[in-house]
Amino acid sequence: MRLLFNVAPQAANTFAAADAGLVGQLIMTLGQEFERAVSTRMQDIDEMKALLGDAPGTVDRRAFLAQQPASLHLRDVNVVHDAGMRLISAWHAEVEITDDQANRRIWTFLRNHSERHRFD
Repeated sequence: MRLLFNVAPQAANTFAAADAGLVGQLIMTLGQEFERAVSTRMQDIDEMKALLGDAPGTVDRRAFLAQQPASLHLRDVNVVHDAGMRLISAWHAEVEITDDQANRRIWTFLRNHSERHRFD
């Protein structure tokens, strides 16, 4: 609404034109996120499970490996994704200095994660 009724009529103004461009870019970014949010998070979850499957077991890690989203709604996928990210972060804190191989594998996951979530 703001874009249609406030910004567009004033587009001759430099600030308004820049504002309209920013709002347009935000809308495009949100569109990309909604289009691929579940897919990228499920890829992350698969990669986290592969990574954590080789990690020394704790109850939390074993529970995560068995966990599946209740549905493919983003909120349900986020529950599992968030649990995995917390485990990766905690494991990274454990091995960052003591286990070079695990540290490198975690950094590889983090790079892959960043690439999957990058906006065009």
